[in-house]
Amino acid sequence: MEASEKRLHPRKDVFTAAMLVLGEEGYLSEVWDISQGGARLGRPKRWPASGSELARVFFMLDQDTVISLAVRVVRSGEDHIGLKFVEGQEERIQQLMYEARFLESETT
Repeated sequence: MEASEKRLHPRKDVFTAAMLVLGEEGYLSEVWDISQGGARLGRPKRWPASGSELARVFFMLDQDTVISLAVRVVRSGEDHIGLKFVEGQEERIQQLMYEARFLESETT
């Protein structure tokens, strides 16, 4: 990890589909990277959110593997959305990190 890196958890680059659900609305997106603490997704075209709203994200790792996590939207940039995983989901986060290893091996 570089000295300038201030993140608590290192990021793992991945590229897969995701659905972000905010209230009653769903938004398709792609996952750019994940860590033990959260994820960065591409910003959907009609993304309405601002502030730190609670949402649910469904990581669609393959046709048979979909992992959902409760998240808080902590950053809404021009082209991306920063998500922080809500506490108390450690087992599901570990499952996501484990499954993401297989995504890396398919692309390298």
